[in-house]
Amino acid sequence: MLKKLAYFTGWLVVLCLSLLFCFTLGLWQNWRTSSILLLWLLMLLLAVLLWALFLACLQLFRSRKERRWLAKYRLSRREYVLLKHWKTGASVIKRIQRKRHQLPWFLLIGEQSGKSTLLGSSGLPLFYGEMDDAVPGPTRTLRWWFFRRMGILDLSSNFLVGGAAFRQGWERIAHWCTKMPMPAGIIITLSVSELLNDESNTLHAMARKVRALIEPLIQHFGEQLPLHIIVTQCDRFPGFSLWQGQLSDAQRQQTLGYSWNIPPHIDGEDPHTLQPLFSALKEGLSSVRLSMGRPSHLSAQDYSLLLDFPENVARLEPPLRLFLASLCEPNAYFSHTSLSGVWFTATEPQANNRARRTSVFAHHLLTEGLCMLSQHRIRPRWYHRPKGKVFIAVLLAVCVGWLGISAMQTANRLQHDITHMSPTALAAFLEQDEQLPTASLMTFPFSPILRQQQTLAGARLARIVATPRPLPQTFQAYQQRVLAASLEQQREYILQLANALLVWQEMRDHAILSVLQQRPAIVGELQQYRYPATASPLTRLALERYHMQSPEGEQWLQTARELLINLVNRAPSLEWLLSPSPQMPALHASTYWPSLSQDNTLSGGWTRKGEAMLAVWMAQIERAAGGVQPVFERAREQRFARKQDAWSQFLSNVSATLSKASLPVLTHNQLIALSEGQSQAMQFANRAIEELDDVPSSQAQPWLTTLRSLQRLTLTSGRTPLMNKAQQIDSRFRHSLAAWLRAQPVAASVDNEQPVQQAWLQWQNARNEAVNDAMAQGPRSDRLTRGMFMIPAEGGEQNPLLKLTPALIRLKEHLSGTVTDTGSAAVWSLYEEDTHRLLAYAMMQSACWLNEQWKSQVIWPLGKDEEQRSYEEQQALSQKSVAEFLRGPAKAMLSATRHGLDAATYASMSVPLTTDFLLLARQVMTPDMLQDVPQRGSTLDADKRAMLQAKADGLTLQLAELAKQKWKIQLSSMPATVPEGARVIPTGTQLTLHCQKGDQQLISMNFADQSGFVWQPGECSGVTLSVLFPDFTVRYQLSGDDAWPAFIRRFPDGEAQLSSDEFGDDTALLNQLGIKHLLVRFKVSDPQPIEDAWQRWHDLTEQIAGLTDQITTIDERIKQRATDSLSEPISGLPDDIAQCH
Repeated sequence: MLKKLAYFTGWLVVLCLSLLFCFTLGLWQNWRTSSILLLWLLMLLLAVLLWALFLACLQLFRSRKERRWLAKYRLSRREYVLLKHWKTGASVIKRIQRKRHQLPWFLLIGEQSGKSTLLGSSGLPLFYGEMDDAVPGPTRTLRWWFFRRMGILDLSSNFLVGGAAFRQGWERIAHWCTKMPMPAGIIITLSVSELLNDESNTLHAMARKVRALIEPLIQHFGEQLPLHIIVTQCDRFPGFSLWQGQLSDAQRQQTLGYSWNIPPHIDGEDPHTLQPLFSALKEGLSSVRLSMGRPSHLSAQDYSLLLDFPENVARLEPPLRLFLASLCEPNAYFSHTSLSGVWFTATEPQANNRARRTSVFAHHLLTEGLCMLSQHRIRPRWYHRPKGKVFIAVLLAVCVGWLGISAMQTANRLQHDITHMSPTALAAFLEQDEQLPTASLMTFPFSPILRQQQTLAGARLARIVATPRPLPQTFQAYQQRVLAASLEQQREYILQLANALLVWQEMRDHAILSVLQQRPAIVGELQQYRYPATASPLTRLALERYHMQSPEGEQWLQTARELLINLVNRAPSLEWLLSPSPQMPALHASTYWPSLSQDNTLSGGWTRKGEAMLAVWMAQIERAAGGVQPVFERAREQRFARKQDAWSQFLSNVSATLSKASLPVLTHNQLIALSEGQSQAMQFANRAIEELDDVPSSQAQPWLTTLRSLQRLTLTSGRTPLMNKAQQIDSRFRHSLAAWLRAQPVAASVDNEQPVQQAWLQWQNARNEAVNDAMAQGPRSDRLTRGMFMIPAEGGEQNPLLKLTPALIRLKEHLSGTVTDTGSAAVWSLYEEDTHRLLAYAMMQSACWLNEQWKSQVIWPLGKDEEQRSYEEQQALSQKSVAEFLRGPAKAMLSATRHGLDAATYASMSVPLTTDFLLLARQVMTPDMLQDVPQRGSTLDADKRAMLQAKADGLTLQLAELAKQKWKIQLSSMPATVPEGARVIPTGTQLTLHCQKGDQQLISMNFADQSGFVWQPGECSGVTLSVLFPDFTVRYQLSGDDAWPAFIRRFPDGEAQLSSDEFGDDTALLNQLGIKHLLVRFKVSDPQPIEDAWQRWHDLTEQIAGLTDQITTIDERIKQRATDSLSEPISGLPDDIAQCH
């Protein structure tokens, strides 16, 4: 159990580590999560496949199947012996090649022809391998012979005549040879006995066996592997032993044969194929025969045989030619081979030991001949063959024909009267001649003549009289012209200068006139010379090119380039480059809203097409200037910020214009497009996103981020909630993993995606419901504006238009939050545009319906049976119809303002009613009449007046009850005097209380008199205090309901000092007498009950007065609301009351 748990834990760790590796790589490369998981699955699949392959191979090697599968790669016992012998010599060759130099080695092949005996009897020392003096025997498999300067691999004749085992062994040897340095050649031995026999079939079969045996090596090494033929056992040829017996030892060591420097072409039908070989043999043998003389020990028969030996050798030519033809003649079955030479050798028994033999004519061949041939042999060339010779002949004929045709074409292009041609004709000739290639294949041999002709034509053309322009003054004048021009013209001038620089550079690069004609023409102000007016444009172009290729032209080009750089870098803002141009069409707001003005545009330089054009112009200028310009580099760095600023301003202008403009009513197709998110505003927003798609997210401004978020919501709104949830989980997981990999704390992120999605879906649903409601409307009615201006009835159908604005506000709060920049406000204004269009459509439909109701309920009844009614009856009917219309259908379309009735408003939008109708409504009806009776202001005022009146009546009753009560008080008089002293003093006082039921008095002659007074609230309205002097009387008076309480209130201590100013008309008299104050004394018995009674009376009076004022105000308001009669004549009624389109 623990072992299984350990396995499970190990595999789980491996899976987790591989998944972590994939996520690390994916987050680094910013791959999507699905791509990361796919990579992980592919890694697991690859690991499983490799593991399965490993197990399969392991099972294969453990079973017996691998024996059959590796059978062809295994060695048999015989092949193992061959490999052992092979490695003995191969290691020697490789070692010598690695340490010293390449050792030439040969393969020795042949049937039982004494080849091993020939090598063993050569008497040459062996440097590697067996070095015993044993009598050489036949080679059973293979044997290496390493002489001083070469090595020979002696192959057994069994490889030629043996069975399948030897054929398989030879395949191994041939394969091993290809892994070695290339052999210097193949030595094929042939017994002279085979040549002496007249069995041609035997020779042919033997040659084919040899050819088939060496075919793998010929295919691999080709003709670089020459064939060497050695005819052995020549001692069996009649006279050979006798002949060699007459030679010296040095002569016997020489070679007897012939080698071709160039491999011969072997043809069995050609009797001259081996003629060089046998001619050389006959010549050499004849020369030696002359030096022999006549040996004395030879018999006449032997001497005759000796003399005929050179001629008898020729007997070997036919059979040898047949053998070589079968071996080397090309055919469809074997590869082509090359023959190097043919030699004749033999082995003669030694005189003192017949068991040993000595090689004849082999010593020099094995020590020098073959080595020299391998080093100095001329490799066969293809042109030595008959087909090669034919090819060379054909090639020579083609070359001769080519030269002839070239001479003819060159002659046709030569212009003999070039010195007498006019400048126009010279320019035309140069243009046509340059279009024909000077160094083409057909005119290449005589191209110097054609170039000389063009040079002569250009020199003749340059003789035209032309005035050179001064270099500094020319470019200074052009610079002043550029600086004095408008921005658009400045760009044209700078581009003309850049184009001239490019054309001049092409001229210096020897561009032809036909190519230069396709370029924009160089303006006359920039040309180096003032050319005659009669000169054609082509002539001027040719002359301009001629002068530009001179040293002065290089200076002209360099000065123009400096001027271009100065003009480009003088204005860092690049206003001249961004100025309007037909090639950079501006983006008009009227493209999406045809009713808007054409002046509301965005510069074409901030659109994709404009940016592409700007890039072309900047690249052209930089090519002409010869490098990147700093001002352009800064412009490229600031491109995204400036582009966003321009688009932000454009969006703000469009939004401001849309808020003031009166857009046409939506059509049916526009409603469908609006529901699909393809309204004019949405198309404009999509255009903005497309144009700003190249702005990186890291450099995006807040308004662009908001716009992209809205666009992303549009794309993801069709996803299921499960997909949205998976996206949120993926985003949080990637954020957390990236923070963990960077060793940073994971910031707590607020999941704002779900509320935003919900708010977006709510707005989308509300918009779609509003569109569906508008499209589902049948005849015109006020259905689309239901509940918009009045509170809908309970249980009624809710208007989806009422959800649009709140849903958009909620979406804005979730998505933008506190972002308040002008660009973001413009973005939200675009999305509000759809809401405004839907509201305008609904209000227009309701206004049109109201207009129809006006015609049917007011205008039509007035026109029906009008001849049967008097004018007064018609006027009364109009008043009644208008009043009923205003209280009926029009009631919901009107709203009360402080100026009177006005068109109903929702979301800052008003019902499109005419001004005449609104004036009529204000005259006929007050704003209060729009409401129901319980909610009217008049009803509220009447109810309030009744309540106030009832309250006032109750207080009046209380006041009446209080007035019926009487309060009695006792006053005692004391002497009155003047405090400051005077010439006259008072003689008495008289106090009078004036009441409705009679006056009450207290008369005192400055004695202690006493009297009672009865006071009733509201009954006594005044008090008079008369101060008696000997000759006159002065009076102090108080009036009002509070006169008695106020008088008593002045005597809290029994006396009161009255100022002379308080005596009214008697003040002047007192002042004349010098009396400023009078001291009056009265003692009040109990003043508090009167004070309390008065206070109660005063409170009730104040309350009643306040209620009376309120009632008066309400009465005045009710009077102002009274409806005036219709003063407008019937002719003043409007025909249409709404702006219905």
